[in-house]
Amino acid sequence: MKINITNFSIVILAQSNNPSILNPDFLKNNEIVDSSFTPKKVFCTPPIAEVTFSEAISIIAEFERIQFIDTNIHRIPDDSPIPEIAIKYIEVLRHVRYPATGINFTGHYLCPDKDFAESFLLKRFIKEGEWLSIGDTVQAGLKFIYSFGETKNTVSIDSAELIKSESEKNPIILFNVNCHHDTKDNGIDKIKSFISNWQIQFERFNDFIEKILPEA
Repeated sequence: MKINITNFSIVILAQSNNPSILNPDFLKNNEIVDSSFTPKKVFCTPPIAEVTFSEAISIIAEFERIQFIDTNIHRIPDDSPIPEIAIKYIEVLRHVRYPATGINFTGHYLCPDKDFAESFLLKRFIKEGEWLSIGDTVQAGLKFIYSFGETKNTVSIDSAELIKSESEKNPIILFNVNCHHDTKDNGIDKIKSFISNWQIQFERFNDFIEKILPEA
């Protein structure tokens, strides 16, 4: 089974962050993003600011967190620039306290039909019993939480539909992965190291996929 990654993001929790400084000039003047990036959407209010580039990169700043998002399916996650962008951003704003960070992946498996998508989790993980005969139909959504030292990885699985148009809806198994890392001593170097080594979290996700989908 081939898993298609559609979203790769890094979320850094912050305390007393100032969203109003986020704008394309701030990002380019501080060499946080490449000077060739083209702003597509920009807005700034006291509680939230967002800069989205034509290169499918978005940066969203709030008082308590900063999000770095890449939706270019042709490069994520291996060739995504957001790990480097996130690290440069917090290096410029070293005075802000960053208590935790998260690395997130969203992906899906395109199912051969709707019945496969809706029955996969039931057949793979749920034991037969009277709980499967309640109501007209039954579907399952699952969440797995794994701890690796100071990192907690949460994998959520659901059946869903990939909507390409009103007439084209493809059944999928949807995976949402959150890799949460606490930084108790506010060590910015620990955050940078966690982000730099994002491949470790992606490899753990791939290992999970191989175990639940042996033919992947």
